[in-house]
Amino acid sequence: MSLPSFRRSTVAISVAAGAWIGLGSLLIQPAIPEDPSEYVGVLANSPGAAVGIQLFVASQVFWAIGLVGFGHLAARRSRVLATFGAALSGLGAFGHAVYGGALLLQLALAGSDPDAAASALAVGESTVFVPYLVLGLAGTVLGLVLLAVAAIRARIAPLWVPIALLAWVVVEFVLPNFVAWSSYLSLVVGVVVFGALAVAVWRSGLDDWRTEAESGATEPAVSDVEASAVGR
Repeated sequence: MSLPSFRRSTVAISVAAGAWIGLGSLLIQPAIPEDPSEYVGVLANSPGAAVGIQLFVASQVFWAIGLVGFGHLAARRSRVLATFGAALSGLGAFGHAVYGGALLLQLALAGSDPDAAASALAVGESTVFVPYLVLGLAGTVLGLVLLAVAAIRARIAPLWVPIALLAWVVVEFVLPNFVAWSSYLSLVVGVVVFGALAVAVWRSGLDDWRTEAESGATEPAVSDVEASAVGR
């Protein structure tokens, strides 16, 4: 496998894996109770909570690689929007990963020291983690919106795909404030949308994944072949 093919495959797999693992993690996690003391008990006794948090943290690695790579693909024809979208998406994954670390600490303490877990929960909701929470939410939302617009301008996927991505942003981040079943709709739409994005990446040309040095290295080889053909 050549390096351009490896890059393309890595990004395509990451786009799908990051979204699907992240959506799956949110689906299997239990509902968060209003009383923080009850939440500590949920963490200690719910296998779904433990698995869901682990998957959520792991998904951020794929999320960052996939969306930054997708931005690279769109940047060939929509450089500014794609660059900002990729940067914000990467920062969003970083913010979510930091918050995921706080969740892992709470999970580790819940089974052995509930009081310490409750204290960790309080710290996680304090101003120490607020910037990372805002970065995770704002970076992801704005990054996806910019990437969707860049994909429309760059024509790297069927038109319905970036439009559906914009719709998913609304379903995932706005609709939960109004309806309780939005998580299920988000799961269905997300699986379709990010799967389609992965297919678009997979079908892209290898030239989109070559560095300038690699592209320059192939040109002399082609010229040599042409010159040899002319000489004959």
